[in-house]
Amino acid sequence: MKLFAARMVKARSNVNMTQSFVAEKLEVTPQAVSAWERGEYAPDISKLKDLAKLYGVTLDWLLNGKEPDAAVVKATENLSDRLFDEERMYTYIKSYATAKGLHQTRSILSYVRDMHKDQVRKGKDKVPYVNHPLSLACHAIALGLDEDDLLSAALLHDVCEDCHVDVEALPVNEETKWSVSLLTKNKEVTRSSEEGLLDYYRRLSEDRIALMVKLLDRCNNISNMASAFTVEKMASYIIETEENIYPLFEIADKNYPQYANQIYLIKYHMTSVIEALRQLMGKKMK
Repeated sequence: MKLFAARMVKARSNVNMTQSFVAEKLEVTPQAVSAWERGEYAPDISKLKDLAKLYGVTLDWLLNGKEPDAAVVKATENLSDRLFDEERMYTYIKSYATAKGLHQTRSILSYVRDMHKDQVRKGKDKVPYVNHPLSLACHAIALGLDEDDLLSAALLHDVCEDCHVDVEALPVNEETKWSVSLLTKNKEVTRSSEEGLLDYYRRLSEDRIALMVKLLDRCNNISNMASAFTVEKMASYIIETEENIYPLFEIADKNYPQYANQIYLIKYHMTSVIEALRQLMGKKMK
Protein backbone atom coordinates (compact mmCIF):
# COMPACT_ATOMS: atom_id res chain seq x y z
CA MET A 1 0.00 0.00 0.00
CA LYS A 2 2.87 2.39 0.77
CA LEU A 3 4.45 1.80 -2.64
CA PHE A 4 1.10 2.38 -4.34
CA ALA A 5 0.62 5.62 -2.41
CA ALA A 6 4.16 6.73 -3.31
CA ARG A 7 3.44 6.14 -7.01
CA MET A 8 0.33 8.32 -6.77
CA VAL A 9 2.39 11.12 -5.22
CA LYS A 10 5.08 10.74 -7.88
CA ALA A 11 2.58 10.70 -10.75
CA ARG A 12 0.83 13.83 -9.46
CA SER A 13 4.14 15.64 -8.94
CA ASN A 14 5.30 14.78 -12.46
CA VAL A 15 2.38 16.69 -13.96
CA ASN A 16 2.61 19.55 -11.44
CA MET A 17 -0.92 19.20 -10.06
CA THR A 18 -2.13 20.09 -6.60
CA GLN A 19 -4.25 17.74 -4.49
CA SER A 20 -7.08 20.26 -4.70
CA PHE A 21 -6.93 20.29 -8.48
CA VAL A 22 -6.99 16.47 -8.63
CA ALA A 23 -9.94 16.42 -6.24
CA GLU A 24 -11.82 18.88 -8.44
CA LYS A 25 -11.20 16.83 -11.59
CA LEU A 26 -12.25 13.56 -9.92
CA GLU A 27 -15.16 15.13 -8.02
CA VAL A 28 -13.91 14.04 -4.63
CA THR A 29 -12.68 15.98 -1.59
CA PRO A 30 -9.07 17.10 -1.19
CA GLN A 31 -9.06 15.10 2.04
CA ALA A 32 -9.76 11.92 0.04
CA VAL A 33 -6.81 12.56 -2.29
CA SER A 34 -4.60 13.23 0.71
CA ALA A 35 -5.73 9.98 2.34
CA TRP A 36 -4.93 8.01 -0.84
CA GLU A 37 -1.44 9.46 -0.93
CA ARG A 38 -0.85 8.67 2.75
CA GLY A 39 -1.84 5.06 2.06
CA GLU A 40 -4.82 5.12 4.42
CA TYR A 41 -7.09 3.61 1.77
CA ALA A 42 -7.25 3.21 -2.02
CA PRO A 43 -9.63 4.91 -4.43
CA ASP A 44 -12.28 2.72 -6.05
CA ILE A 45 -11.54 1.27 -9.48
CA SER A 46 -13.41 3.94 -11.44
CA LYS A 47 -11.39 6.66 -9.74
CA LEU A 48 -8.18 4.70 -10.37
CA LYS A 49 -8.88 4.73 -14.09
CA ASP A 50 -9.56 8.47 -13.97
CA LEU A 51 -6.35 9.04 -12.00
CA ALA A 52 -4.26 7.09 -14.51
CA LYS A 53 -5.72 9.10 -17.39
CA LEU A 54 -5.29 12.39 -15.55
CA TYR A 55 -1.63 11.66 -14.75
CA GLY A 56 -0.82 10.21 -18.16
CA VAL A 57 0.26 6.80 -16.79
CA THR A 58 -1.07 3.28 -17.22
CA LEU A 59 -3.34 1.68 -14.68
CA ASP A 60 -0.87 -1.23 -14.46
CA TRP A 61 1.94 1.13 -13.47
CA LEU A 62 -0.22 2.91 -10.92
CA LEU A 63 -1.27 -0.36 -9.29
CA ASN A 64 1.82 -2.52 -9.70
CA GLY A 65 4.66 -0.25 -10.78
CA LYS A 66 4.94 -2.21 -14.03
CA GLU A 67 6.05 -0.20 -17.05
CA PRO A 68 4.10 -0.99 -20.25
CA ASP A 69 5.79 -3.06 -22.94
CA ALA A 70 6.81 -0.81 -25.85
CA ALA A 71 5.40 -3.17 -28.46
CA VAL A 72 2.05 -3.27 -26.70
CA VAL A 73 1.93 0.51 -26.44
CA LYS A 74 2.68 0.90 -30.14
CA ALA A 75 0.06 -1.66 -31.10
CA THR A 76 -2.67 0.00 -29.05
CA GLU A 77 -1.99 3.63 -29.91
CA ASN A 78 -5.00 5.66 -30.99
CA LEU A 79 -6.04 9.29 -31.26
CA SER A 80 -6.49 9.77 -27.50
CA ASP A 81 -2.94 8.52 -26.87
CA ARG A 82 -1.24 11.24 -28.90
CA LEU A 83 1.68 13.01 -27.30
CA PHE A 84 -0.21 16.28 -27.58
CA ASP A 85 -3.51 14.97 -26.29
CA GLU A 86 -6.03 17.77 -25.67
CA GLU A 87 -7.01 16.64 -22.18
CA ARG A 88 -3.40 16.32 -21.14
CA MET A 89 -2.52 19.78 -22.43
CA TYR A 90 -5.66 21.29 -20.91
CA THR A 91 -4.84 19.81 -17.52
CA TYR A 92 -1.21 20.91 -17.71
CA ILE A 93 -2.09 24.52 -18.60
CA LYS A 94 -4.75 24.69 -15.90
CA SER A 95 -2.44 23.33 -13.21
CA TYR A 96 0.41 25.60 -14.36
CA ALA A 97 -1.83 28.68 -14.40
CA THR A 98 -3.16 27.80 -10.95
CA ALA A 99 0.33 27.38 -9.51
CA LYS A 100 1.57 30.64 -11.09
CA GLY A 101 -1.49 32.71 -10.24
CA LEU A 102 -2.39 33.28 -13.91
CA HIS A 103 -6.05 33.83 -13.15
CA GLN A 104 -7.20 34.97 -16.59
CA THR A 105 -5.55 32.05 -18.37
CA ARG A 106 -7.08 29.58 -15.95
CA SER A 107 -10.53 31.13 -16.17
CA ILE A 108 -10.81 31.06 -19.99
CA LEU A 109 -9.68 27.48 -20.59
CA SER A 110 -13.18 26.02 -20.43
CA TYR A 111 -14.47 28.92 -22.56
CA VAL A 112 -11.92 28.20 -25.29
CA ARG A 113 -12.76 24.49 -25.25
CA ASP A 114 -16.47 25.25 -25.51
CA MET A 115 -15.97 27.71 -28.37
CA HIS A 116 -14.02 25.21 -30.48
CA LYS A 117 -16.27 22.27 -29.60
CA ASP A 118 -16.90 19.96 -32.60
CA GLN A 119 -14.36 21.79 -34.76
CA VAL A 120 -11.48 19.78 -36.22
CA ARG A 121 -8.17 20.68 -37.84
CA LYS A 122 -7.48 19.96 -41.48
CA GLY A 123 -5.94 16.56 -42.07
CA LYS A 124 -6.78 12.88 -42.16
CA ASP A 125 -6.69 12.35 -38.38
CA LYS A 126 -9.54 14.78 -37.57
CA VAL A 127 -7.69 16.25 -34.60
CA PRO A 128 -9.98 18.46 -32.45
CA TYR A 129 -9.32 22.10 -33.32
CA VAL A 130 -8.79 23.04 -29.68
CA ASN A 131 -5.50 21.11 -29.97
CA HIS A 132 -4.08 24.14 -31.81
CA PRO A 133 -4.57 26.91 -29.20
CA LEU A 134 -3.66 24.50 -26.41
CA SER A 135 -0.45 23.62 -28.25
CA LEU A 136 0.39 27.30 -28.59
CA ALA A 137 -0.07 27.87 -24.87
CA CYS A 138 2.06 24.83 -23.99
CA HIS A 139 4.78 25.98 -26.41
CA ALA A 140 4.73 29.45 -24.87
CA ILE A 141 5.04 28.02 -21.35
CA ALA A 142 7.93 25.78 -22.43
CA LEU A 143 9.74 28.84 -23.76
CA GLY A 144 9.15 30.84 -20.60
CA LEU A 145 6.50 33.07 -22.19
CA ASP A 146 4.13 32.70 -19.28
CA GLU A 147 2.58 36.14 -19.02
CA ASP A 148 -1.14 35.95 -18.29
CA ASP A 149 -2.17 38.22 -21.18
CA LEU A 150 0.10 36.43 -23.66
CA LEU A 151 -1.15 32.95 -22.77
CA SER A 152 -4.74 34.19 -22.85
CA ALA A 153 -4.25 35.70 -26.31
CA ALA A 154 -2.65 32.46 -27.53
CA LEU A 155 -5.66 30.48 -26.32
CA LEU A 156 -8.17 32.92 -27.81
CA HIS A 157 -6.41 33.91 -31.04
CA ASP A 158 -8.80 32.02 -33.36
CA VAL A 159 -12.05 32.35 -31.41
CA CYS A 160 -13.31 35.53 -33.06
CA GLU A 161 -12.35 34.52 -36.59
CA ASP A 162 -13.46 30.87 -36.46
CA CYS A 163 -16.32 30.98 -33.96
CA HIS A 164 -17.87 34.31 -35.03
CA VAL A 165 -17.46 35.92 -31.63
CA ASP A 166 -17.16 39.69 -31.24
CA VAL A 167 -13.91 40.78 -29.60
CA GLU A 168 -15.78 42.79 -26.99
CA ALA A 169 -17.62 39.65 -25.88
CA LEU A 170 -14.40 37.86 -24.89
CA PRO A 171 -14.18 37.28 -21.11
CA VAL A 172 -10.76 38.93 -20.75
CA ASN A 173 -9.22 42.32 -20.01
CA GLU A 174 -8.92 45.13 -22.56
CA GLU A 175 -5.24 44.49 -23.26
CA THR A 176 -5.93 40.91 -24.28
CA LYS A 177 -8.97 41.91 -26.33
CA TRP A 178 -6.82 44.36 -28.26
CA SER A 179 -4.16 41.75 -29.00
CA VAL A 180 -6.78 39.24 -30.14
CA SER A 181 -8.39 41.85 -32.36
CA LEU A 182 -5.05 42.40 -34.10
CA LEU A 183 -4.60 38.66 -34.60
CA THR A 184 -8.09 38.32 -36.09
CA LYS A 185 -8.33 38.62 -39.87
CA ASN A 186 -11.43 40.46 -40.97
CA LYS A 187 -13.19 39.91 -44.29
CA GLU A 188 -10.95 42.40 -46.06
CA VAL A 189 -7.79 40.59 -45.02
CA THR A 190 -7.51 37.68 -47.42
CA ARG A 191 -4.60 36.04 -49.19
CA SER A 192 -5.86 37.52 -52.46
CA SER A 193 -5.61 41.02 -51.06
CA GLU A 194 -1.89 41.75 -50.78
CA GLU A 195 -2.42 45.29 -49.47
CA GLY A 196 -4.85 44.12 -46.79
CA LEU A 197 -2.52 41.33 -45.73
CA LEU A 198 0.47 43.66 -45.45
CA ASP A 199 -1.57 46.08 -43.35
CA TYR A 200 -2.66 43.18 -41.13
CA TYR A 201 0.95 42.19 -40.43
CA ARG A 202 2.04 45.82 -39.99
CA ARG A 203 -0.59 46.54 -37.33
CA LEU A 204 0.00 43.22 -35.63
CA SER A 205 3.74 43.84 -35.37
CA GLU A 206 3.14 46.98 -33.31
CA ASP A 207 1.71 44.97 -30.41
CA ARG A 208 4.15 42.92 -28.33
CA ILE A 209 1.73 40.16 -27.38
CA ALA A 210 0.04 39.86 -30.78
CA LEU A 211 3.43 39.60 -32.48
CA MET A 212 4.71 36.82 -30.22
CA VAL A 213 1.47 34.87 -30.53
CA LYS A 214 1.57 35.16 -34.32
CA LEU A 215 5.11 33.76 -34.38
CA LEU A 216 4.03 30.85 -32.19
CA ASP A 217 0.95 30.34 -34.36
CA ARG A 218 2.90 30.15 -37.60
CA CYS A 219 5.51 27.87 -36.03
CA ASN A 220 2.74 25.47 -35.02
CA ASN A 221 1.07 25.60 -38.44
CA ILE A 222 4.36 25.04 -40.28
CA SER A 223 5.13 22.08 -38.04
CA ASN A 224 1.78 20.41 -38.76
CA MET A 225 1.04 21.32 -42.36
CA ALA A 226 2.61 18.16 -43.85
CA SER A 227 -0.35 16.16 -42.54
CA ALA A 228 -2.97 18.55 -43.92
CA PHE A 229 -1.66 20.35 -47.03
CA THR A 230 -0.93 19.22 -50.54
CA VAL A 231 2.64 19.74 -51.76
CA GLU A 232 1.48 22.75 -53.76
CA LYS A 233 -0.28 24.28 -50.75
CA MET A 234 2.80 23.69 -48.57
CA ALA A 235 4.99 25.43 -51.14
CA SER A 236 2.63 28.41 -51.25
CA TYR A 237 2.44 28.57 -47.45
CA ILE A 238 6.22 28.50 -47.11
CA ILE A 239 6.60 31.34 -49.60
CA GLU A 240 3.96 33.39 -47.76
CA THR A 241 5.78 32.68 -44.50
CA GLU A 242 9.09 33.89 -45.87
CA GLU A 243 7.52 37.03 -47.30
CA ASN A 244 5.39 38.04 -44.34
CA ILE A 245 6.48 36.18 -41.20
CA TYR A 246 10.26 36.33 -41.46
CA PRO A 247 10.18 40.16 -41.41
CA LEU A 248 8.27 39.90 -38.12
CA PHE A 249 11.28 38.17 -36.59
CA GLU A 250 13.41 41.19 -37.45
CA ILE A 251 10.86 43.54 -35.89
CA ALA A 252 10.62 41.38 -32.79
CA ASP A 253 14.41 41.23 -32.44
CA LYS A 254 14.65 45.01 -32.69
CA ASN A 255 11.67 46.05 -30.55
CA TYR A 256 11.42 43.32 -27.94
CA PRO A 257 14.93 42.31 -26.83
CA GLN A 258 13.46 40.77 -23.66
CA TYR A 259 12.27 37.94 -25.90
CA ALA A 260 15.57 37.44 -27.74
CA ASN A 261 16.03 33.81 -26.67
CA GLN A 262 12.43 32.83 -27.40
CA ILE A 263 12.50 34.56 -30.79
CA TYR A 264 15.67 32.70 -31.73
CA LEU A 265 14.22 29.32 -30.73
CA ILE A 266 10.93 29.87 -32.59
CA LYS A 267 12.78 30.97 -35.73
CA TYR A 268 15.20 28.05 -35.47
CA HIS A 269 12.32 25.59 -35.16
CA MET A 270 10.39 27.11 -38.04
CA THR A 271 13.39 27.40 -40.35
CA SER A 272 14.48 23.83 -39.64
CA VAL A 273 11.07 22.47 -40.60
CA ILE A 274 10.89 24.61 -43.73
CA GLU A 275 14.34 23.53 -44.92
CA ALA A 276 13.51 19.87 -44.29
CA LEU A 277 10.32 20.23 -46.33
CA ARG A 278 12.23 21.96 -49.12
CA GLN A 279 14.48 18.94 -49.42
CA LEU A 280 11.52 16.56 -49.50
CA MET A 281 9.54 18.57 -52.03
CA GLY A 282 12.55 19.17 -54.29
CA LYS A 283 11.75 20.87 -57.58
CA LYS A 284 8.25 21.87 -56.51
CA MET A 285 9.82 24.50 -54.25
CA LYS A 286 11.98 25.99 -57.03
